[in-house]
Amino acid sequence: MRFAYWSVSLAALMMPAVSAAANEADAPDAASAIADRDRNMTIVVNGQLTAVASQSGTKTRTPLIETPQTITLIDNEELVRRNALSINQALTYVAGVGPNQRGNVATRYDQLTIRGFSPAVFLDGMRLQGGTYSSPQIDFHRIEGIDVVKGPASVLYGNSTPGGLINLSSKVPQSEAHGTVEAAVGNFDLLRGAVDSTGPIDSEGRFLYRIIGGAERSDGFVDHTENERYYVSPMLSFVPDEATAITLIAAYQRDPKGGAYGSVPPIGSAVANPNGQIRRSFYDGEPSYEAFDRKQWSLSALFRHDFNEAIRYRANARYIKVKQHYRSVYNSSMLPDLRTIERGGGGSDESFSTFTIDNNIAASFTTGPLKHELLAGLDFIHNEGTGYQSFVRGAANGIPNLDIYAPVYGVAIPDVLAGVPPTFSRRNQIGVYAQDQVHIGGLNLIGSIRKDWYEQRTTTSGVSTALRQSKTTYRAGALYAFTFGLSSYFSYSTSFEPQSGVNLAGESFIPVTGRQYEAGLKFQPRGTDTILTLSVYDLARQNVPVTDPDDPRNTIQVGEVKTRGIELEGRGSIRPGLEFSLAGTYMDSEFARGNPPSTTVVNGAAQSGVTGTRPLAIPKWTASSFLSYDLSKNDAVTGPLGGLTIGAGIRYVGGSDGTYTLVSGGITTATRFRTAGYTLVDALIAYDLGRLGGTIEGVSLAINASNLFDKRHVTSCLSNNWCWFGAPRTVVASLRYKW
Repeated sequence: MRFAYWSVSLAALMMPAVSAAANEADAPDAASAIADRDRNMTIVVNGQLTAVASQSGTKTRTPLIETPQTITLIDNEELVRRNALSINQALTYVAGVGPNQRGNVATRYDQLTIRGFSPAVFLDGMRLQGGTYSSPQIDFHRIEGIDVVKGPASVLYGNSTPGGLINLSSKVPQSEAHGTVEAAVGNFDLLRGAVDSTGPIDSEGRFLYRIIGGAERSDGFVDHTENERYYVSPMLSFVPDEATAITLIAAYQRDPKGGAYGSVPPIGSAVANPNGQIRRSFYDGEPSYEAFDRKQWSLSALFRHDFNEAIRYRANARYIKVKQHYRSVYNSSMLPDLRTIERGGGGSDESFSTFTIDNNIAASFTTGPLKHELLAGLDFIHNEGTGYQSFVRGAANGIPNLDIYAPVYGVAIPDVLAGVPPTFSRRNQIGVYAQDQVHIGGLNLIGSIRKDWYEQRTTTSGVSTALRQSKTTYRAGALYAFTFGLSSYFSYSTSFEPQSGVNLAGESFIPVTGRQYEAGLKFQPRGTDTILTLSVYDLARQNVPVTDPDDPRNTIQVGEVKTRGIELEGRGSIRPGLEFSLAGTYMDSEFARGNPPSTTVVNGAAQSGVTGTRPLAIPKWTASSFLSYDLSKNDAVTGPLGGLTIGAGIRYVGGSDGTYTLVSGGITTATRFRTAGYTLVDALIAYDLGRLGGTIEGVSLAINASNLFDKRHVTSCLSNNWCWFGAPRTVVASLRYKW
């Protein structure tokens, strides 16, 4: 069965390539111009801000102003301008996004929420997947842009949460030779270097190359922790004619150190402690035991062929392998003296590989007054690997307590993974989808449907469990585009997540599902790249397993989390060089049907997941705005002043819920609290040294500051007894040379 999956998928990728090769003789002489055209198409696909179009929401080149869904595009120019080098940093100015769910201190994973739920992360339209702790992370020097698709997206991508997804777009080879060398320094002993070079290989410009590589190291925001990374990514494109292109992207990345992954107790961080405040740099682990080492290898193939102006084929495939070694001692709970924490410890060793392929064909045609954009596709994911995991807590297991105000480290911690049997898992998901976009004058209709088949087998100590589920998801939307740039829209969409396990009667669980109603207005002034969006939505995640109120031994699938919200977002140019973004979010989220209050805990109704309570770490109000001005794009500014770029941003994040428990005299008491809201300021100043003349053409200097006024803040308290500080003031100076 596995061989058949791989054979069908690879054949689907290669067959159109044979047709493409047959057309090579028809390639025009102006190969360089052809490659330029292909690059511009890639910019549209990647969602460049100047194109104001995205493939992520529809898998077709549909302008945002005609798409009945909220999608945010961030291009490479903005990423560089704001020195955004991670998903969390890139999305701090996006409505509906809750970045840094485990604080700015936990940077080894991309942990955030969209509309209250953790999103899936895709690269070039294919899901990034590894194991439980061996999740891949892509260095942002390899990224051209980001699309944030809000709301359920299973209809085109399969298994995903209802909040939305993030699609990263890889940099690819370009027909015009150019490159960048970058060196950066910053506080926390940051050192970073990167190089990016691209251009044609042959005189006709049919073969293009690109190579990106770099390294960095820094101290973590938390004591006794460090960050370190090395990466290289060579690429090759073959562009035989205007209609065809195939790009191969190889990549290797190693993160031998991954900062902190612990937490701080709520009392002393988000809640007052009579013993005083906890230091932001407090480390809850053991330096001699702390370890994180992740290695990842990948090879991607991005293929396109236009049979003619009406019929287009796309196929993307990727193989990625991730190996990870992780050990940690971490805060578990606070003792009644409010200064000593009980700690847990453990870790994992994992090795996972994933093969992904997505094929689709699009056809444009008319039937009477109706213009159609028809899409049909098939995608497949195969993920398998082996993992060792074990976690224990307390001094009885060799994990001593720690005084948070006078910590003493250096205690030997036993490796709790010793003797732990491995767990082998294999997951396959295959999906087929179809979509029709119909245009009737200013009216744009969309209908999408998809069928997924998911199977999973897990084996531990010779005992295997199997899961097989299937699900159909769909979407329907309508948008009317007025001639003066205003569009109004409405859509309904669904999602699913496979769910393992059985209830007390031995009955298998069904997939967790999501659904969303969304309506909104979009406005794009004619002739500009500016888009303003106002949206309202009603979102629900359903069939969530919860404790049976009639039998605490049983689990039933009646849980439901509802989120209703309003978002205002705008991005674009006020005038040449004057770029802006603004975002405002109101989000009301609650467990409409959740767990019953615990009867074994005092104030058990305050615990997480209880019916009628808010999910933890989800603020009700957020707002942000960033404004930057590149004077070189203002024709009225000449001379040295024209090399200046300045910018500033402000971010407000309202308070969110957290919980903690204290055990005293054998009695456990639960407390729910609200974190304090906070406002942060960011700033940038950059200068093109080439404006000074001489031999420094192409050299620029930029200084970016995040949390400029060094505001102490708690970003979230995502889990019971755990909170996370936000990063202190961070300043980075970057020197770049472009040719």
